[in-house]
Amino acid sequence: MGLCPAFFDCAESALLVDFGPQYDRRLSLSILQVSKVLEASMLPGLKESIPALSSLTVLYDPLELSKERIVQEIQRLCEVSGAAPDRGRAWEIPVVYGGEGGPDLEDVARRAGIAEEEAIALHAGRDYHVYMLGFLPGFAYLGDLPEKLEMPRRATPRARVPAGSVAIASAMTAIYPLDSPGGWHVIGYTPVIPWDLKRREEPLFQAGDRVCFKPVEAREAEEIRYLAAEGWGPACRAAS
Repeated sequence: MGLCPAFFDCAESALLVDFGPQYDRRLSLSILQVSKVLEASMLPGLKESIPALSSLTVLYDPLELSKERIVQEIQRLCEVSGAAPDRGRAWEIPVVYGGEGGPDLEDVARRAGIAEEEAIALHAGRDYHVYMLGFLPGFAYLGDLPEKLEMPRRATPRARVPAGSVAIASAMTAIYPLDSPGGWHVIGYTPVIPWDLKRREEPLFQAGDRVCFKPVEAREAEEIRYLAAEGWGPACRAAS
């Protein structure tokens, strides 16, 4: 696989495995494969491995498992494991673009030098890879945005971004799972909330999943919201 990670202590019971400053989908799939095989190894004292953009955090019980043993195992996996197949669950998420629920769409299109319709087509025109979860429960970092839509965060963050807001920043897009402050550019909203305690499995997305967005009208979004409230979740477009 050609990975040469660096290892750093995180307190007494966690190890940061750093694969470098850059990230891309192939590296992410490789990290996910290392994480999957490591957890399947059932090493005594291993608690959890948490993938991020270009790193892996390993939680363990130092009374049962030594740091040296973990490092040895991860180095071995980096030599023999390849990238995981890009076969995570695939989700099609409805989005109402622009209007009150997407107040930054006009500005995003203007800054990109394109029409709003083209900005929508670009955003909805590809599958996104779930690199990691973070920031908020169920907040999935989805990459990679079309280059024309890449832009820095807002100069002034909002004090409140509603749950369900679809936003972009840098090379990522995301759905806000909860009402929260946020500095991403909000271009639409979805009735599908990634963090809902009524569901048996939380969160909705997992690292390695694929997500695409489908433009819909507000009326259709409200129908989907109603069905979700009645217990009908979003359909998985293609199961792994």
